[in-house]
Amino acid sequence: MDISEAKDSCNEIVYNSLFRSIAPLLRNFLYARYRDIERSNDMVQEAFLTLWKNCAKVLPDMAKAYVFKVAQNQMLKSIDRDKTKEKHIQFIHKSSHQETPEFQMEFNEFDRKVQNAIEALPDGQREVFLMNRIEKMTYNEIAQVLEVSVKAVEKRMHKALLKMRASVNENI
Repeated sequence: MDISEAKDSCNEIVYNSLFRSIAPLLRNFLYARYRDIERSNDMVQEAFLTLWKNCAKVLPDMAKAYVFKVAQNQMLKSIDRDKTKEKHIQFIHKSSHQETPEFQMEFNEFDRKVQNAIEALPDGQREVFLMNRIEKMTYNEIAQVLEVSVKAVEKRMHKALLKMRASVNENI
C-alpha cells in the first residue's frame, strides 16, 4: 500500500512506514534544539503514541507535521516542568537554611494551635475539613462518601474554617 493512497494513519503498514521515515528526523530535530538525546528519544516515542491514538484524524501526508508539533509541545511542557521543579527546589533549599530557632519555635507553636483548633471542631465539620484538606477529596467526593448534599459539605467546611480562624487568631 502506498502511503499517499491511505485515508488515515491507522493502517499498521502505513504507521510503521511513517515511523521509520519520520522518527530519525524528529529525534535529530529535538536533539539539535534541546541537547538531550534521552529526552529527545522519549518525546519521539510519545509523539508517535499520540499519533497512533489519533490515527483516524491524521492523514498520512500530515503525519510529519503532526508528530513534530506534538513532540515540540511535549518538550516545551517538560522543560517548563523542570524549571518549576528547580524553582521549588531552590526555594526549599534556601528556606531550610534560613530557619532560625526562633522561627522553628513559632512554627511549632502555630502548628500546635492549628491541631488544637482542628480537634475542637464538631465531628461533622472536622470530618469534612480533614477529607478536603488532608485527603484532598473534592466536595462532590465528600458528599458521596458521607451521603449528604454538596451544599451540606460546603456549609460544614465554611463553618469549620470560620471556627478554626477564630480559634487560631484568639490564641495569637
